[in-house]
Amino acid sequence: MHSSSASPRPTDRPRLTVVVPIYNVEDYLEECLRSIAGQTLRSLDVILVDDGSTDDSPRIARAFAARDGRFRYVRQDNAGLSAARNTGVRASDPQVEFLTFVDSDDIVPHDAYERMTASLDASGSDFATGNVWRLNERGRQQAWQYKWLTKDRTRTHITRDPELLADRVAWNKVFRRAFWDAHAFTFPEGRLYEDTPVMIPAHFLAGAVDVLTEHVYYWRVREGSITRRRTEVKGVRDRIAACDSVSRFLAERFPQHKRTYDLSCLRDDFVYFLEGLPMGGPEYRAAFLADTAAFLGRADASLTDGLPVDLRIKWQLVREGRTAELIELLAYEQRNKTVFEVRGGLRKRAVYPGVEGVPRRASRLGRRELPVVARVSEARFGADGKLRISGYAYVRNVEATRPGHSVKAGLLKSAQSRVQLRRVPTRTVPGPAATVDSGQELHCYDYAGFEMTVDPEQLKTGGRWRPGNWLLGVVVAGHGMVRRAAVRALDGAAAQSVVRELGDGLRLVLGYSQGRLVLRVQEYAARVESHERDGEDLLLHGRLHHGTRPEQLRLAHKEHTYDYPLERTGDRFTVRVPLADLEQVPPTPHRAPKEVEPQHGDRWSANLVLPGGALKSLAASASLPPGRYATGRARYAVGREVCATANDNGQLVVELTRQPVADVARWRDEGVLVIEGTAAQDSWGPAELVLRHSADLTEVTVPLERSAGRFRATLVPATAHGGRPLPEGRWYLFLRERNEAGDGVPVRVLASLGTDLPAVRECDGREFTVDRRFGDRLLIASGSALAPGDRGAYRRHRLRTAHYPAQRALPLRDAILYTDGKGLDGGSPRAIHEELLARGAELEHLWVTCDQQTQVPPAARGVAEGSREWYEALARSRVIVTSGHLPDWFERREGQRVVQTWHGTPLKRVGLDLTDTLYADHSHLDALPRLSAQWSVLVSPSRHATSVLPRALAYEGEVLEAGSPRNDVLFAADRAKVADRVRAELGLSPEDERRIVLYAPTYRDHLIHSGGRFRHEETLDLPQLERALGDDHLLLVRRHPRAAGRLPGASATFVRDVTTYPDATELLLSADVLITDYSSLMFDFAHTGRPLLFHTYDLEHYRDTVRGFTLDFEAAAPGPLLTSTGEIVEALRDLDGTAARHADAYAAFRQAYGDLDDGKAAARVADWILG
Repeated sequence: MHSSSASPRPTDRPRLTVVVPIYNVEDYLEECLRSIAGQTLRSLDVILVDDGSTDDSPRIARAFAARDGRFRYVRQDNAGLSAARNTGVRASDPQVEFLTFVDSDDIVPHDAYERMTASLDASGSDFATGNVWRLNERGRQQAWQYKWLTKDRTRTHITRDPELLADRVAWNKVFRRAFWDAHAFTFPEGRLYEDTPVMIPAHFLAGAVDVLTEHVYYWRVREGSITRRRTEVKGVRDRIAACDSVSRFLAERFPQHKRTYDLSCLRDDFVYFLEGLPMGGPEYRAAFLADTAAFLGRADASLTDGLPVDLRIKWQLVREGRTAELIELLAYEQRNKTVFEVRGGLRKRAVYPGVEGVPRRASRLGRRELPVVARVSEARFGADGKLRISGYAYVRNVEATRPGHSVKAGLLKSAQSRVQLRRVPTRTVPGPAATVDSGQELHCYDYAGFEMTVDPEQLKTGGRWRPGNWLLGVVVAGHGMVRRAAVRALDGAAAQSVVRELGDGLRLVLGYSQGRLVLRVQEYAARVESHERDGEDLLLHGRLHHGTRPEQLRLAHKEHTYDYPLERTGDRFTVRVPLADLEQVPPTPHRAPKEVEPQHGDRWSANLVLPGGALKSLAASASLPPGRYATGRARYAVGREVCATANDNGQLVVELTRQPVADVARWRDEGVLVIEGTAAQDSWGPAELVLRHSADLTEVTVPLERSAGRFRATLVPATAHGGRPLPEGRWYLFLRERNEAGDGVPVRVLASLGTDLPAVRECDGREFTVDRRFGDRLLIASGSALAPGDRGAYRRHRLRTAHYPAQRALPLRDAILYTDGKGLDGGSPRAIHEELLARGAELEHLWVTCDQQTQVPPAARGVAEGSREWYEALARSRVIVTSGHLPDWFERREGQRVVQTWHGTPLKRVGLDLTDTLYADHSHLDALPRLSAQWSVLVSPSRHATSVLPRALAYEGEVLEAGSPRNDVLFAADRAKVADRVRAELGLSPEDERRIVLYAPTYRDHLIHSGGRFRHEETLDLPQLERALGDDHLLLVRRHPRAAGRLPGASATFVRDVTTYPDATELLLSADVLITDYSSLMFDFAHTGRPLLFHTYDLEHYRDTVRGFTLDFEAAAPGPLLTSTGEIVEALRDLDGTAARHADAYAAFRQAYGDLDDGKAAARVADWILG
């Protein structure tokens, strides 16, 4: 320990020691420490252990210690997380009653420590543990390890609650210090996964433990975090060693529980690394297989019998050392989770493709391993009052290709009585969505569909409806099996209610309980049917039922409660609510991390107070409009309005909000969609409707008309995405003020509109669906662009294994197929296409399109990727021109020629050059020789590329040093006209003399997003750029095709998102200067002779950890390497001087890496194709 510093400390003794180990977390440390400092439990002793950080973390930690006497700073040489924790414990006062740990990139909810210590005060347990949120850039999700945690458990023990075996982390716990010291706990130093060897023994050694269901911790899952590096050899060895040490501890101290723990390791701990085997290199695979085989060898031979069949077979392959089959099985499971062939009659067993000779003990199938999948796709009440439910149900892994394969019967069972059953009229119908939704390629479930009709009259008992719940189930019979299951929602977000009034204070509510469909006959005492404003009061009008005589309406929000008398006239009532009461209550502070969406209003629960004080919920009519009664006298109410509506369960909701509410979603002719609703009149400036894709966060903005508190937006989803359809997926709707930096405010669905959804319209073969999710979130779902017969993994597999081989047997066609490598580079194929057209080559030109987003040249015919035509084109086109990898199942046939243009000169390492690096995917690297063997020629853009690409791509064939075809336009005689056309397409007039700055960064491998994409990290401060340069500069931002995200914080007058512009090289012609980081566009732009600036804020990390370079980038860079927005501003202000200072480097760079480009590359490739 080198040094410590402390500011004055409170005189009263702290109750809780908080140990925070710190190592290079400057981006997260401030928020972490603020969450600790803001705890409602104020009596803390916070020890900040700096484990030799080399970034700005020490400064941040020292600043906290200087301004808050509860914080102490300690520094030591880097020794790892365990050593830092142990240092913190040693530096703490052992007389402090409680002890906890926090990782310095995580966040603690504001009252977590008060809740945990209060529980321990009341129970006397040795430690408390609590629920955990996972936190990433997409928000928070329930940590899977704690999904079982649904209720508080006081003074429990791991031997009584074995689910606690999953509770293996240190940071969601508060320990009694006496308990910690009595057992001399220390974290094992020099190892990863250091929590398990301490936490599991602590659970067993404790006399009692308190378990809190409310969340006590935000666990930030950082891409690139040391514990998330799946294929590191040290990581897998340390994890297995950690589990083994616990297993040995239990064998000695608690032998009766060792088997259960060992089983949990095979089911949970080791599976993460098992699934990483295809990605890992030889050393990783060897380490995993050796160490897990040794673990299995020390365990009971029957241990794996308690596992699911897929894990039994995998661990059997590990035992037998059948590595190749294991890796093949794991690769198969990436495409087909829990999918296998069922063989046998009464004694059924699972068979996986390519895996034979597995002992029956491992492959046997129990009843639970052939479960029923039963899902609701739509539920509506008809005009006749009957509920019609459509969906699908099948036995997983058992075919349903004909009606007789899947006979279904619906059942309603009373939740109050075992003997009350109702049969539901059910018929089997085609249900191809079942096959598509299953996401697997082995089984067809096309006749899994069902339609059920529930007549509410069936739910009467003794001739009348009685309040109670009815559970909907389905029985599936076929292939000699009969199975039954609950009918469930498609997913959690789709579990939303539908309400039908039955009259006389009764309603039928279709709802869900833990995902299971439930029909609830509900009796309500009163229902609000209208409201109005009377001066400064809100009047709620409604009807009473069942002779109820409530005395008051109680509105409650947090610690604020107001009671208002009911004025009754017969069976009618009115309640007068002073708006001032609601206005004066402070809004709920947003205490969650910034990644978590804030609340968009303050809701008041509404209950009737009955004689005697009992509370009864207050119903509301589904057609109840929001009202939107303006407030503003109280400072808390400024910009918000009082609204009173029904939620999707039909209950009254009173809230103070500015959130927009849609009450109209109407399709017109020609695929025009009109969205209308209400929005707070005085709290919105000029605004726009924002459609945001739920997966990649792409945004589309739509103009908004506003008048008298209402809004209206008109859009055509088939052309909304820059003249192209909305890409496939869910697009949620938001209102956002123009030029606002934030996400905007979600558009809610009025309950009456929700009963009319979904609303579907087909346009050009694609379905667009207006719908709601999460109860009341409005969205537009864009369906697949493929024909129904081409959709889903099963049909892709059939096309790949049957249609493609059949087409390969037919003669080649005089056709040339162009594909741009998933948008990585359409420029080179397009340039070759234009050259062949100019020569009059007698070829049919086919162009691969992706999700209708690809711009097809006029002389070519589009072929949708994944369609039957696409498979046929790959099988029969005489020539294929591609700038990326073709599918791994593609096999070049005799007479077929494949031209690989690649996507630019490589700066960052690719392919085999990444072997044994942190982000290498060895399953892809292993496939490279086979993939590159399908090429007939590799077009090299430069001699430097010739020295790199064949080696990196495992290519041993012909290399054509032609230059880059996509760069020919940079040398064209009419390039100035092309630049003018591009500027015009971007909406710039010839009189606009602003300097155009193109910002085009590459993606970051460590910023993993989803769907094979990476998170776009906006590291330029766009508002700062606009303030400094907005008068005479225009910034064009082009995210990498593999990067997901949006552009925050700058106005549309200064920033244009040109990510979807079809030709990146044409954008280069329009730009006066390029800002990039490590993108290959730098090599292309150098041909313009215009200045290059490099935003290399993470140069060392990217060079040494993430990717690395194929050349000495720092020495060769043809422009300044800049690390901040301020430096970029200064370089742009003195652009001529900046360019002059790098003129020699620029010339050398262009000569070294653009030596083959002269405007004739496409001609050379065309010569090769036609030669």
